[in-house]
Amino acid sequence: MFENLDFEILNDPEYKEDSVREDIIVPILKRLGYTSSGENKIRRGIALTHPFVNIGSTTRKINIIPDYILETENNSKWILDAKAPNENILKSGNVEQAYSYAINSEVRCNIYSLCNGRKLTVFHISEIEPILDIDIKDIDENWKLVEEVLGPIHIEKPFLKHFHPDFGIHLLKVGSPLDTIFHFIPAFVQNISKVNDELYTIYSVVNFGEDYGISLDFGKDKFEEFINSVPTILKDYITIKLKNAPYQANFNSLEEMFPISISAKRGTESFTNSNETYIPFQVVRFNNIA
Repeated sequence: MFENLDFEILNDPEYKEDSVREDIIVPILKRLGYTSSGENKIRRGIALTHPFVNIGSTTRKINIIPDYILETENNSKWILDAKAPNENILKSGNVEQAYSYAINSEVRCNIYSLCNGRKLTVFHISEIEPILDIDIKDIDENWKLVEEVLGPIHIEKPFLKHFHPDFGIHLLKVGSPLDTIFHFIPAFVQNISKVNDELYTIYSVVNFGEDYGISLDFGKDKFEEFINSVPTILKDYITIKLKNAPYQANFNSLEEMFPISISAKRGTESFTNSNETYIPFQVVRFNNIA
């Protein structure tokens, strides 16, 4: 794709992100099948009407606009931000900014990508590590993979579309301080499971501008505190369920779910299963709901 491009030019300090757009990004988007009009459309530099993302009580201003929003059938599917060759596009403020734009209410896409001329990195809002990290020099050899992730046909089947993004992953990506205690008043319990003799976990969905899934872990030393926060009618039911295989109680409908008040902070360890990557919260205390 870049037979006529001398990649040594990336070392020239005068070679900036404008050149990356023209020489590298435009050919990639054209080969993927995106154009300035039609069903698979490229939109450039769209300004936000509400350029803020709220984290708890803190308001973070989004101070960039991505270079490209890629649409299929008039729906935003992913964003791409161009950076200069000396910019970090794996773990940096550049990645946080691109994520903040992707989750903005006027964009709301699951995939966000960055290119600095040397690399193309692609992220999913529910994953910590990039789902694609390719050297531009090697893009022809890896084109099938690029197309499977970013091509218009494949982008219609986004990763993890049946799952709420994980709140722990979300906080990690926006740079929320690790020691921040969040008060979930209330959290509606969808599942409570006994992981082992020392560990229990609650799954809930919380809303911080958007809906996020959250796992809340606590030890057996807090089990009595948990049971005391449960509606009386459910105490025996939950206790029995957690003592017998499969050691869990599910509350699938809105009528079955019950509210509890929890104070918790994000854990330090991430876990990956066949469906997602998530970071559990550690329960600090259960609070009585007045």
